[in-house]
Amino acid sequence: MSTATTVSALTREQLCTAFRAVGLAVGDSVIVHSACSTLDPVEGGAETILDALLAILGPEGNLMLPTFNYTRPLPEPYFDPARTPGRTGILPETGRRRPGAVRSLHPTHSVTVIGPDAEALTRDHLMVRAFGVGSPIDRLTRRGGKVLLLGVGHTSNSLVHLAEEYAGIPKASWYDPLPYIKLLLPDGRVISHLPDTSPSCSSAFGGAEYALRRHGEIRDFRLGSCKLQLMAGQDVIRRVAETLAEKPDVLLCTNAGCRPCAGARQALREQGRI
Repeated sequence: MSTATTVSALTREQLCTAFRAVGLAVGDSVIVHSACSTLDPVEGGAETILDALLAILGPEGNLMLPTFNYTRPLPEPYFDPARTPGRTGILPETGRRRPGAVRSLHPTHSVTVIGPDAEALTRDHLMVRAFGVGSPIDRLTRRGGKVLLLGVGHTSNSLVHLAEEYAGIPKASWYDPLPYIKLLLPDGRVISHLPDTSPSCSSAFGGAEYALRRHGEIRDFRLGSCKLQLMAGQDVIRRVAETLAEKPDVLLCTNAGCRPCAGARQALREQGRI
């Protein structure tokens, strides 16, 4: 006789309960980094997950999703924010296609926002560094926004990149030279854009979790096999920046073949910081 058990699909109500339990509330603004494959099956799939998040946030809340394309491969014939799919999983892509969603104009690290402040959060992304001061993620954080890690760890937490920017950690590029990327502007013109180095490498970002947990800044909840972590954006920036002030290279990986981390470490040596 078979002893296999059938896992019941998660419902919208169960997801809402989990999101409330981890600390999301009506009116919140939050960026969600996710791996839906870590969840048990969900009735309705990614659409249901999106619906549950929006139900918790309510009409005054803002949901930000990373719809990154990265630098390689280059979008062909150009990056079109309305049509070029993101490469960060099914939930962000589902959100990008949702009516009323607004995607920032940035060819490598755009974000998509659903909510009343979508235009204000996404505007002028091309004018600043991808994860720099004044970027959509920075704006969300300054407004008291949160970050939810849904089945992923801190190597997927984009706010750590932002904290590096605030801490003045030098960045190096994955590519030499950096490729120009063509993108379509709202007025129909196609321009070439040179990406910046703020995204860099995140493979050692797991170290950010220690600083956050030491100060009790992470709220946890487990939904079946999926781990949820919720943090206030300002807490991430503050604790990671404090850590980097003490040890500037702590979030740089030790892979000898990693150009961004090797270059950043060399720059820190030249600055006398390590």
